[in-house]
Amino acid sequence: MIKFISFFTLVFLLVNCNTKTTPTNPTTDADVATTFIRNVLDDNFVGAEQFLLKNEENLQLFERFKQSYENKSKEELKRYKTADITINEIKAIGDSIRLIDYANSYKKETKQKLKLVWQQGKWLVDLKYTIE
Repeated sequence: MIKFISFFTLVFLLVNCNTKTTPTNPTTDADVATTFIRNVLDDNFVGAEQFLLKNEENLQLFERFKQSYENKSKEELKRYKTADITINEIKAIGDSIRLIDYANSYKKETKQKLKLVWQQGKWLVDLKYTIE
């Protein structure tokens, strides 16, 4: 009986130790930008879309971007997934706009910009600025 209880205790501990905790929702401009970028690099467009400013133009740009990303080779997608994100600068434009200058370690020579806007009580990505 003791072996039986010990076995289930061990299984319980192993399962609980290996369970990933759900990260808290990002709330700061830097956290939202990093989470959005990480989701894109990881080919997780469902996760990235939750941080997108929802308007017709942004949704169209996001769909085109997603399609172009899906055409990349498996090797390139793997490199993006293992890339680190470097936030070079966060520039505040008033209280409700942030311009994020960033790069990833896979294409570190390519600096990119991401625009975040404060709407509906949270930071959202505005692709119009980013893609144009």
